[in-house]
Amino acid sequence: MKQSRLITSLLLLLCSLQITAGDSIFVQQSHESKYDMRIRRYRKHWAGLIPTQFVIQNAGNMGLLSAGLGWNYGSRRQWETDLMVGFIPKHQSTRTKMTMTLKENYIPWSITPRADFNKQKLLSVEPLTASLYINTVYGDEFWKNQPNRYPDKYYEFMSTKFRLNVALGQRITMNIPEKLRIRHSRVSLFYEVSTCDLYIRAMFQDSSVKLKDIIGLSLGIKLQTL
Repeated sequence: MKQSRLITSLLLLLCSLQITAGDSIFVQQSHESKYDMRIRRYRKHWAGLIPTQFVIQNAGNMGLLSAGLGWNYGSRRQWETDLMVGFIPKHQSTRTKMTMTLKENYIPWSITPRADFNKQKLLSVEPLTASLYINTVYGDEFWKNQPNRYPDKYYEFMSTKFRLNVALGQRITMNIPEKLRIRHSRVSLFYEVSTCDLYIRAMFQDSSVKLKDIIGLSLGIKLQTL
């Protein structure tokens, strides 16, 4: 009888020790040191550099075809930054040329129809997108500073090396159902009407140049990965 009581007391003591040890381990693990906090912030900042979308676009004063990576951010993901590389075919020049474009997009609002699929919205429409971007063409034929062959200040504040562009457009986006997602969560088709600083300057300097002469149409696709 005394042995059984002794065994029971020992078992209860072991259980209490295990619970106490478990609680102490939990408290130690839940406490985050300054070093851990710094590492967590460090990883969070670097994670923000991971591209969230892939873009393909033709024309738009950035080459026949351009492709690149992009990031979207903001409380409603209304801001986007794209970095794209494109090319201009040889055509009447001596060689094919490469272009690079840094583009900033703003999407004021998005409209989502009521129709859904398994409680998931399939389509959304962005009735307005506004873009401002700068692009450059790699080649000796394009200059940053005005050559001597032009009259003094003929191309003041301008060059053929860099072009500042503006664009307005629209999008339609298909949200891929979660069960069907493999690499992307959304696919967007868009068009833009754009022009550049050099064309706008020509229209103001020459009355024969009309608005329709300085704008161009471009089409593109955007694949959302994150």
